[in-house]
Amino acid sequence: MSYETEIELYEELSAKHGWPESKYLPMIIRKMITPDQAQILLQLPANSESISKNIGIEKEIVDNNMQEMFEKGIAFPSKKGWRLGRIIDSLHDLTLSNKKYWDSYGGEEIANLWNAFEELEWLPAFADHVRSLDAPLMRILPAMEAVRDYPGLLPEEDVRELFKSTSAITLIPCPCRVEQYERKCDAPDEMCISVNRSAEYNLKRGVGKKLTVEEAIAFEETARKHNSISVVPNTKELNMVMCNCHDCCCIAFRAFKDPVSVQGMYAKSRFQASVETEKCTGCQKCIETCLFEAIELKKYSGMKKWKAFIDPERCMGCGNCVVKCPKKDAVSLKVVRPPEHIPEPEVDVYAYGDAKK
Repeated sequence: MSYETEIELYEELSAKHGWPESKYLPMIIRKMITPDQAQILLQLPANSESISKNIGIEKEIVDNNMQEMFEKGIAFPSKKGWRLGRIIDSLHDLTLSNKKYWDSYGGEEIANLWNAFEELEWLPAFADHVRSLDAPLMRILPAMEAVRDYPGLLPEEDVRELFKSTSAITLIPCPCRVEQYERKCDAPDEMCISVNRSAEYNLKRGVGKKLTVEEAIAFEETARKHNSISVVPNTKELNMVMCNCHDCCCIAFRAFKDPVSVQGMYAKSRFQASVETEKCTGCQKCIETCLFEAIELKKYSGMKKWKAFIDPERCMGCGNCVVKCPKKDAVSLKVVRPPEHIPEPEVDVYAYGDAKK
């Protein structure tokens, strides 16, 4: 089979994921699967028997290849047989989160291809799509350490209650971190939590570690040590994923380029950080930890030392500044938004529509 014919196979698969004109996506897919596997995928949706008959390959060989591509996150079982993922988001997240195949993909080579695809093709379209929505796709959760005993804390913003509402919990590698070889954060790759059917799916394909509710809660506490922010789909239910994002590697920050415009992707929590100027020592720990550049030092009237000032427009209510502040009660979170700020479960995080190219 000639090189041109192989490329045409991968270009057709790229088109099936919504990117018929992409330069980089065919090269990414080519790193992950063989030409024979590409021919199998182009038969989907179909069951193994139909694929075997259509392309003249033994069913056992089809089954073995489909199992591998299922583990990789490229194909999925359904009641009618195997199918492809419906959007580019799932191809990115699922293929990168299974590190078993990372070396066979080329490691840094495929990471560079994903980065080129994202920066030059995908993320500009993704940002435009998000800006067109009526509400942000994701919502920031307040750090549990900052609101643990807060009166009136809602179940949908309390990680303890959110985890208790799930049927399964799995800790998985963060696809954004896996592909960012030169990120500045010190967090491990395993920083995302999938829940319910998503958790069960990941375990079936050999990805992640199953967690108890208590283990998941304890993990969220350790995540703050890496200065990550916890984000969930912008609804009242935790039905798929809880991410722990950082500005150096998260796709949302990279798509929106700066910590102010990223508000188009993330809804603020109901909380806002507040400074007790009498207690603040001006140590700047809060400034260092804020991913949204919402804090600066200010000279207050009648005070000799410069103190922290929090810009309410930029503050996202994540609570990391509260966690990192060495002076007890110098910084705290206060509710500034009503319960209705958190939408009912209607937002489809993976709806992409006309934003695909």
